Parts: sequence; C-alpha cells; structure tokens
Amino acid sequence: MGLRKWNVFLAVVDSGSFTKAGEELGYTQAGITQMMKSLEKEVGFPLFHKGHQGVSLTKEGVALLPSIRYLLAANEALNQEISFLTGARKGTLKIGTYTSCSIHWIPGIIHTFRKEYPGIHFDISEGNEAELSDWIRDHKVDIAFTSYQNSASYHFIHLYDDPMLAVMPKGHPLAAYDEVPIELFESSAFVVSDYTYLNDVHRILKTAGVTPDIKYTSHNDYSILSMVEHNLGISILPELILRGKTGNFEARPLKPYALRRLGIAVASPGDLSPAMKIFIEYAQNYLK
Repeated sequence: MGLRKWNVFLAVVDSGSFTKAGEELGYTQAGITQMMKSLEKEVGFPLFHKGHQGVSLTKEGVALLPSIRYLLAANEALNQEISFLTGARKGTLKIGTYTSCSIHWIPGIIHTFRKEYPGIHFDISEGNEAELSDWIRDHKVDIAFTSYQNSASYHFIHLYDDPMLAVMPKGHPLAAYDEVPIELFESSAFVVSDYTYLNDVHRILKTAGVTPDIKYTSHNDYSILSMVEHNLGISILPELILRGKTGNFEARPLKPYALRRLGIAVASPGDLSPAMKIFIEYAQNYLK
C-alpha cells in the first residue's frame, strides 16, 4: 500500500472533491477515482461517501484519518532528514496561524528563512484557536502560531505577550478611560468572534464574570473591527490585530490588564523535522 495513494486520499479529504484534488495534484478525475477505488479495495472497506456537494469520509475513513496524517508527517520528516544530511535541504513545512500572525510575522520570518533554505516550501492555513489546536493534534499542520491554552494537549513555545484591548468607535463614552474596567462591558452591545472552546476573548469575559449583549459574531477579527467602526457595538481585540490600523475606532487597555500568550505549538518536541527545528529558531530570533 503506497504512500502516494494516501497523499491523494488526504488531498481529496481536504478539498472535498475528486475533481479539485486532481487539479491540485495534476491528475484527471478518472485517475483520482481509480486510485481511491484501488485504495478502498486494499483496506477492505469504503472510505468515501459521494454526494451532490462532493465527497465525505465514511466512519471508517474518519477513524483512519489521524493515523494517515501522522504517517505522512513522519514520512515528510524522514525525507527532510535525508535531504538535510545529503545537503539538498528540501521539504514542505505546513503552518497553521492566526490571520494577525500571517500578516505581521510570517512573511518576515519566511523571507529571512528562505535566504538560507530556498528548497523548503510553505503551506499556510489560517484558523482560530480551536481549529489550530485540532490541526496540531491531527497532524494537519506541522506547527501553529497560536495562543497558549491550559487545556490544549500540544507542546507550546512562548514567543510574545499580546495585550488584549477594549475597542470602541471614536467618541464612545468608554474612550474617556485610560484603562477600561471590564465590568463596563456588562450588558453593552458587543461584537465578538464566533464562540469556540479555546477563544481568548470569551475566556477573558468568563473569567471576569461579565456577560455583554452580543449583537454580532464573526470568524474574522478584521470584520469585527469594521463592525465597531460602523457603531454596531464595542469589542475586545488583540493589539496585534490593530497594529498599523487607523480608522473610526479607539483602543484602550483593559482593567484588569489582560493578554494572550502567543507562541508556536507542536504536537511533540521529540518529533520535529529539520525544517521545523530551524524555522522555530528563526521565529524566536525574529521576535526577540
């Protein structure tokens, strides 16, 4: 049972379509279909349900998925070790990240990194706290730029403390405070990111025992900022989101002071590929 078929399997899973997977990998839809039928014959059970909206995994396929991601991640690490030992220094590094980190940090880190390691390619995916934690656990990404969560199972390398700020439209009464007491958010019209079990803003509000009047939710922090600018509510956002931004908003520190601890998450410090080890060093040096 070759790894090539499992690579195709993952491409189908991640794209949700035989056609899209074929376009990504340079195969025809018929070729993808044939390979997946052959794979199903080898394992002895169906892997995909087919529908009008594309394909989805059977329960057996879902059960196999974490092991397949781990297998292919280990194979990539092995190939990188061989590549670095022979001087070729090639491979792929899959990075999960917040949008704010992908804008302010990752381009600079990669720019410096690729001067010495041009053979390393990058696959970057943006997600929220819960998604990034799941991607690390399931080996969908090699490393993730995320905030530290007590309940997460990943290994965390701290890089930066990012203040959480009260954000309001210009001229809002809260702008009169040098530091905004978090209790003033109680019952206030509020715009916030979608709830996930690891969300930093929801964690801060819960810890303070404050329940704002949530009017709007969004998956994107920059959409939240735009809603605040249009007087749809106030919010709490990380300083990194606001960095370099101007517009119809003001930001103040929270009282009590709150932050998110940003860093790099990996599944296990003992399973780092050569590219992962070096990239983490570059990230640490970049953010000193």
